[in-house]
Amino acid sequence: MRNKQMTETSTGAEPVQTDGEQAAFLSALNEARLDERKNQAVAMSARLEAIATYLVKIKATGFGAVEVLRQEAERIQNEAWEIL
Repeated sequence: MRNKQMTETSTGAEPVQTDGEQAAFLSALNEARLDERKNQAVAMSARLEAIATYLVKIKATGFGAVEVLRQEAERIQNEAWEIL
């Protein structure tokens, strides 16, 4: 008869978190989300300012401004699709 030893193996799963650890994780996650939203708002603000400057520079009419905005909207939409 063979002598079999039982050893504990790890499946890679993390141990169960306590409520405090979960709260800390969720807090950090929410902070990261807010930080990302702030960064996106700053980037959008800068882009809108650049578009406004460009429209003034080319002395765009209403229709010209609309076309520039449509092109920018298409650029943003294509960028969003690349992320997904």
